Amino acid sequence: MADVNRLPGEGCRHHTSGYCLYEEHLNPGYENRWRCRVLLHWEAAFDDFLLRAEVFGVAQNAVQDLWNRKFERLARKAFACDQYTFCHEAEIPGCLHVFDGLCRISLPVCEGRCRHFQINESDE
Repeated sequence: MADVNRLPGEGCRHHTSGYCLYEEHLNPGYENRWRCRVLLHWEAAFDDFLLRAEVFGVAQNAVQDLWNRKFERLARKAFACDQYTFCHEAEIPGCLHVFDGLCRISLPVCEGRCRHFQINESDE
């Protein structure tokens, strides 16, 4: 008996570079483990900064400048992700694996055309 091979998932609206976005499309943002760790770290730093600025009564017109300086230092530090792969054309934080705030390689692997396959209308 011959082995049955699945058709590739390319062309599916849930497919991205060999990974599946189906579950993310069902519940956007539900799985924190799929989010980019660098972006999560930056978001946590920003939230912490805002809390501190409020507690210390920093004037609203000074907050933007203070955050810009803090973020410059933060962005120069080594990223908290061992999967980070620099790509000049990639979205912030400049990682090849980041897609819409998600880390592609943390998503489930696409196993080919499945019952959730939907034609990506933007490819047509």
